[in-house]
Amino acid sequence: MKLKLLSILLLGLFAVSAAKAQSKTVSGTVTGKTDGLPLPGVSVTVKGTTAGTQTDANGHYNLAVPAETSVLVFSYLGYQSTEIPVAGQTTINATLTDDTRQLAEVVVTGYQTKMRTDVSSAISTVQGREVADRPVPSIDNLLQGKAAGVQITSENGRPGGNAYIRIRGVGSINAGQQPLLVVDGLQVPDDVAPQFYTTINANDIENVSVLKDAAAVSLYGARGSNGVIVITTKTGAGKDKPEIAYTFQYGTNAKIPDNFKLMTTAQKLQYEYDLGYENAEITSYLGQNNFPDGADLFNITDAQRQTVWDALIRQSHNWLNDILRTGKIRQHQLSVSGHENKTNYYVSFQMFDVDGIVVGSDYKRYTGKVNLSTQIKPWLSLSNNMSLGHKKTNELRDVYNAQNPFYAIYGYNSYEPVYNPDGTYNLTVQGFPILEALKENPETQRFLSGYNITTLDFHPIKGLNVSSSIGLTYDDYKRAAFIRPGSILDQYIGDPTAPGSKVDNGSTEFAYDWINKAIYKFDLNTDHHFNILAVQEFQKDQLDSYGLEKKGFVLSDYVSTQDNGAANTGTNTTSQSIWTIASLLGELDYNYKNKYYVTGSFRRDGSSRFGRNNRYGNFYSASLSWVLTNEEFMKPLTWVNALKLRGSVGTAGNFSGLGNYQSLSLYRFGTYNNLLTAFPAQIPNPDLTWEKKLKRDVGIDFELFNSRISGTFDYYNENTTALLLNVPVSQTTGFASVIKNVGAMNNSGIDISLNGEIIRSKDLRWSVYGNLNYNRNKITELYNGATEIADLNQLGTVKPGYAINTFKLVRYAGVNPETGAAQFYTKDGEITEEYSGDDAVILEGKSPNPKFFGGFGTNLNYKGFEFSADFTYTLGQYIFNYNKEILVSWGDQVYYPQAQEALNYWKQPGDTNVLPKPDPNNFTYDTDYYLQKASYIRLRNVTLGYTIPSAITQKYHVRNLRFFVTGQNLLTINPNNFFGDPEVGIGSEESFTTTIPGQATLFAYPTTRQFTFGVNLTF
Repeated sequence: MKLKLLSILLLGLFAVSAAKAQSKTVSGTVTGKTDGLPLPGVSVTVKGTTAGTQTDANGHYNLAVPAETSVLVFSYLGYQSTEIPVAGQTTINATLTDDTRQLAEVVVTGYQTKMRTDVSSAISTVQGREVADRPVPSIDNLLQGKAAGVQITSENGRPGGNAYIRIRGVGSINAGQQPLLVVDGLQVPDDVAPQFYTTINANDIENVSVLKDAAAVSLYGARGSNGVIVITTKTGAGKDKPEIAYTFQYGTNAKIPDNFKLMTTAQKLQYEYDLGYENAEITSYLGQNNFPDGADLFNITDAQRQTVWDALIRQSHNWLNDILRTGKIRQHQLSVSGHENKTNYYVSFQMFDVDGIVVGSDYKRYTGKVNLSTQIKPWLSLSNNMSLGHKKTNELRDVYNAQNPFYAIYGYNSYEPVYNPDGTYNLTVQGFPILEALKENPETQRFLSGYNITTLDFHPIKGLNVSSSIGLTYDDYKRAAFIRPGSILDQYIGDPTAPGSKVDNGSTEFAYDWINKAIYKFDLNTDHHFNILAVQEFQKDQLDSYGLEKKGFVLSDYVSTQDNGAANTGTNTTSQSIWTIASLLGELDYNYKNKYYVTGSFRRDGSSRFGRNNRYGNFYSASLSWVLTNEEFMKPLTWVNALKLRGSVGTAGNFSGLGNYQSLSLYRFGTYNNLLTAFPAQIPNPDLTWEKKLKRDVGIDFELFNSRISGTFDYYNENTTALLLNVPVSQTTGFASVIKNVGAMNNSGIDISLNGEIIRSKDLRWSVYGNLNYNRNKITELYNGATEIADLNQLGTVKPGYAINTFKLVRYAGVNPETGAAQFYTKDGEITEEYSGDDAVILEGKSPNPKFFGGFGTNLNYKGFEFSADFTYTLGQYIFNYNKEILVSWGDQVYYPQAQEALNYWKQPGDTNVLPKPDPNNFTYDTDYYLQKASYIRLRNVTLGYTIPSAITQKYHVRNLRFFVTGQNLLTINPNNFFGDPEVGIGSEESFTTTIPGQATLFAYPTTRQFTFGVNLTF
């Protein structure tokens, strides 16, 4: 027995020794054939196995090869894959040839990945490296200018703020207009998506695909009409050794300077005098400095008046410097990734901390990510992608009064001191001290957002992949707003018998998504290639919310919880809302000889949101493409490396922006004579369904001159019907309107994207890029023959034949040169000095929608040095400038600061090209005088970096060491002299009835300029 065991042991040792003898380490360098430059990130794998690695920053690799008969496969985006037998070699250098056969980029469509050559749809791709290491915590803002046809406008400059995203124009009037967000294959609920954009770490992103045409978005049926943004996060695939990466950034955050000047103290005092206004500081000075009773600014001598003014000038200061600050930006990230024992892993943690430019507007975020995948059996694999982010923001009031610090910096006069002589805060002409409020009225918001998707993949036969995924999304929101007892605001609105008040509200939203999917790829001989996709999906979302209010608190923050309030101030509430959607999807791809491609898809969705008569909808698409460069007749045109024509048609729906129960008859409960009662709260509409969009697209993709020039061109035409509108009903029903599917609009235009490599040599690479969109929007139909829907903000209109939200205003006719009175045009074009809102007319061609928008930039690399610059632009949009109306008024704002432009007013007969004669009793009307063209070009980002040569870093076991500096929002070209910042998302949000992005300014959180220094360190 012992002899037998010894024999087995010796046999085992021999086997292990033999295995080791058959394994060796192969190393080498991978370079590009055209320029001889080393290629970082090239995938080097052992053919037929999962063993592999990636080249480092210098194109070098090391890989354990299991057998003498092994073959190494070298693959890299944009290059032809190369296979080299090991054949006993220990050093294998590879040279990759540019893939000039066709467009070789891998495209993620959400349900599967394809080579761009095989795609017959309009999809733009942004690589993760293009948005990494930027001092901007929201992914949506980082995508600005990166993809043709995608208009992205920041809501405002608030740290961690979101952006408005419009793909190929405004897609709806009342329903949602944001695109669907898909992360790692998981569809994110629309009201959770804003939190995902700001809690997903941009450095974790592998790539972003933007789906635009019917062939791409019809796969998402009832949720795809506004386009789809697909985010894919990183894995450790292709890395033989663990990689540890650390990134650090530190910088500053400050307001972009204004392009206008306020009146100096001397100018403002003279302006007030000319308009017959005596401010409170002057009145106080006269009363305290031995002036006779009854003395005022207008009955004292010129010398005495100058003495008073000099006293106020001496105490003047800049409120902007008192209220604003230069904030700090701090970012730390650590990640570990790699491949080991058939398992890929990527783990990261990040801290992102941004000080707002005002005390009380800070942003702090922590994010963590774990992506794992493992090959359990040759036919079975398991993956799990998890991300979790927590952010805390200190919020400011976004309203048009002195509670908003960004109005306050323009609303306090420079001669008004911050403090009274006794040390208390000066109420100022506004009656409210913002600096006190920033300390005594804190508001915080906390979000915990994340997702997890677990996928089991089966490969039962060759070419067939069957998977089942369970995805979960979670968003927890908590808001706390505290008015401290004894604060100025508490004295205004609080209860003196129970000082101080507290509001706590929040919500928890949880959704799950079950996705079952099969992909079957097969060929019939060498000419016919098929790819069949089948999907079954079910998603359910539940939102639970609450609201609590109390008053009567002691001074300490530590007892500001609701249980320490003395009494209720409002109704404490809870609510719950649920929706579901079930879907079936099929798609067939066929290509013949890699020349002619045909794709068709069909999806059926059913949702609880819609009426019982229209709960289900069908969506389809069909697309064709022709790769001309695979034709024999194209072979002589060697300068044409890739050329593909494509076209698509199909339908999609709009699921967002509609309440979960708007198709139902709803009731509310109350009391009458101390009895419980129920009464109707909503008229039912059993026919209610989603908005429908028919999309048509033709395009061309090309690469020329050894792929130095590449690009795409698309023309699209999209008709949206069954718009969700509130249709008036008879008042005998007890209601004013009911929501119905009526009305239609059209968007048509072009997308152009161009890329060029100007220099491609061993030591120097210089490339440029640019994209452009031209979009024409037109309302084509409303309800029941209605001719117009008024804008609730009373600035624009929705009318067939015009672009959505075209401005409708009274036209300003200048100043009567003899009297200085303001003049206006009547509806019929006559000039009058009597203002009437009935004279408002539609200003054709003037809307918040730009005629053109896009981005362009350049990248330069030379011996380890790198430089990049990214510009964004929008051209042709109009914005109503309330900031200018308030700061360049007709005299009614004399009590507050005014811009120096307001000094150019009528003073004597014959004056022209001036403002009306100012008078405190005037009213500055909303006219087209304050409607301004807001075209701009902005230098969004500049990065300058240097990577230490690997010959130096490897001595210290460092793979890569890079130093970089970045600048954000460094330059704005404003050709139309727009008053203020021409990039406008929304003005003071609390002051508008409805949110129309880009419609008007009103002292929102300003755009900021950032400078950061950073280090990337990789082991």
